[in-house]
Amino acid sequence: QPLAPGEWNAAEVRYRVQWRAQELGVGRWHEETVGGPPVVVGGTPTFSPYEIRVQAVNDAGKGPEPLIIVGYSGEDLPLVYPENVGVEILNSTSVRVRWSLPGPPRDLRGHLRGFRV
Repeated sequence: QPLAPGEWNAAEVRYRVQWRAQELGVGRWHEETVGGPPVVVGGTPTFSPYEIRVQAVNDAGKGPEPLIIVGYSGEDLPLVYPENVGVEILNSTSVRVRWSLPGPPRDLRGHLRGFRV
């Protein structure tokens, strides 16, 4: 979230956004300084974890050293689909649907939020 103007402490606040692939862990940080969100990064593999840190910067200097958070590059359509789909009728208004997913979780290429039935 951008800082409220009352928290700027000097004119022209900017944000130093840094990111690196989490699997590398010690690699070089990529960096971009922007006036506000969003920051769009291209050329990344699908749904890969990245370490991210954002630091406020203004004419008076840099803000506190930021914490590192983990975010993910963009999702895509899954490479796997439900198999072994089964339906159990529980009563006149409820059913239980079960399925399994073949392959490794990385083949989901995103967060599994559900399937349309």
